[in-house]
Amino acid sequence: MSLYITDDNFADVVREGESAGFLAGALPRQTQIGDLVCAPVFSEHIPLIPESEWKDRIQQMTAAGAFIGQRWQSDPRADYQNGLGFCWAYSLSQSCMAVRHTMGQPFVQLSPESLAELTGYRNAGYYLDRAIEYTSANGIASRATVPQHKITLSQWNPAYKEERLNYMPLEWWDLGGKDVWAETVTALLQGWGCYVGYNWWRHAVFLDMLRVRNGRIEVHTPNSHGPGNDAWISGSRAVPSMGSFVLRGMTLGQN
Repeated sequence: MSLYITDDNFADVVREGESAGFLAGALPRQTQIGDLVCAPVFSEHIPLIPESEWKDRIQQMTAAGAFIGQRWQSDPRADYQNGLGFCWAYSLSQSCMAVRHTMGQPFVQLSPESLAELTGYRNAGYYLDRAIEYTSANGIASRATVPQHKITLSQWNPAYKEERLNYMPLEWWDLGGKDVWAETVTALLQGWGCYVGYNWWRHAVFLDMLRVRNGRIEVHTPNSHGPGNDAWISGSRAVPSMGSFVLRGMTLGQN
């Protein structure tokens, strides 16, 4: 059963997560909107869908199975942090795997742990924008070379450095140049997913679907807190507050 997060219960969700050992892992972005070389500002290139059309478009997308979360689904066991503060890396990896699917690429389980160099191989949170810069230059290795939950370099196959070049996220949009919520909704209605951070949760997630419930637009994330922890987020809690980005293209990696 999914989590349901609202303006009324979000603090309880955070406390319960902390009690269960889910560490905070998202840090505020370090760059300004538009500063990332690989990520032009979304609203400067893509017309925003008028809010008056959102609910009808959501119904149409849902009926057509066109949301990225309907076309590709994260494996909650493989994409499970298990106490690591690596939500920033897990949600980025989910973004990459989803886009590879939309590009018709064979499924490869990517390894968020392969980004541990960014934290000095420590169990710690990190910045979404800096993670984007790093992976756009270095790629993300697969679980074939970097095992799940192993963030010590000696635990990895040295081939990870070459192998990760097959899985490089190259093209992003940076959302929030005009209206981060309108841009996020527009991106999802265009069939993309969003790599976002929430400061109230101190957590980074991959957003993959929208729905209308009791007249409100809500957003879904597969999350990386393990089975049963995917979430629908409602109200002001749904609006990204630590950066929102859309991955548009990956290198054509090997099987």
